[in-house]
Order: sequence, then structure tokens, then C-alpha cells
Amino acid sequence: MKNLLLLLISIIFFACHNSAKTGGKDNATTAAGAEVVTTTTYSGTLPCADCEGIATELTLSINSENKENHFRMKETYQGKNLSFPSEGNFAVLQGTPSDPAATVIQLNPDKDRNLQRFFQKVSENELRQLDNEMRAIDSKNNYSLKKVQ
Repeated sequence: MKNLLLLLISIIFFACHNSAKTGGKDNATTAAGAEVVTTTTYSGTLPCADCEGIATELTLSINSENKENHFRMKETYQGKNLSFPSEGNFAVLQGTPSDPAATVIQLNPDKDRNLQRFFQKVSENELRQLDNEMRAIDSKNNYSLKKVQ
């Protein structure tokens, strides 16, 4: 049991260490008998009602072995020196009220509706934030996050 625990800790450390080395690019981590984890990071500055903007970094990790989807997000309110990290699970949904073919990332699908966020996959390199009803936000402000290269 002790050896199994040490192996599990080693795999997790290796996966985290390898993910940090790639600088947010897509990656796959494999070890003998281990799962494959693909990580993609998106970044951008989203609008803020009472600050200069919210610097947002969203990292999506997909485990192909057990199909678990995990996200980490850090939101920094510019000019206010406030940062809010969050993490949890995400789901990939198909369709929005205006586009049945859209691919949508739903953060925190298993939590209260107020904690959920929706991002539409615009392209391989861009996500755009949607409102709580999965509709495009009608604004001239930029609601896009770009893939970190």
C-alpha cells in the first residue's frame, strides 16, 4: 500500500512538473500505466464594472483515461490588487440557444448556478464568455480568452 501511495504521488508530481514546464501549451503526460492528461491555457482581460479589467487565466485539463475534466482559473482585478483563484470540474456541452452546433465549456456544472460560467469555443485558439443562459453577451467589450502559445 505504501509503495502504491508513493507511486501515485510520484505520478502526480511528474504530471504537475511537466505541465509547468510547457508554459501552458497543450501537453500529454504519460508514464508506465498512467493516464494521459491534456492541458490548455487561455488568457485575456475581461471587462469589469468597477475596475480597469479582470486579467483572467483559465487552464483546462482533460484526463483521457478516466474522462475527468478539471479547470483552474485565476482572476486578477486590475487596479484593485485583488486576485481570486478557483478550480473545479468542467463539462463540454453542445449547442447554445442561437447555435445548435456550438461547443461550450461549462465551469462547475455540479455546483450552484451562480458559480457556473460558460465559454463558447470560437476556434482552437479562442474562447468567448457567455452569459448565464449560454447566450452571447451583447456588448462592444472584449469577452475573449486566447490560447497561450
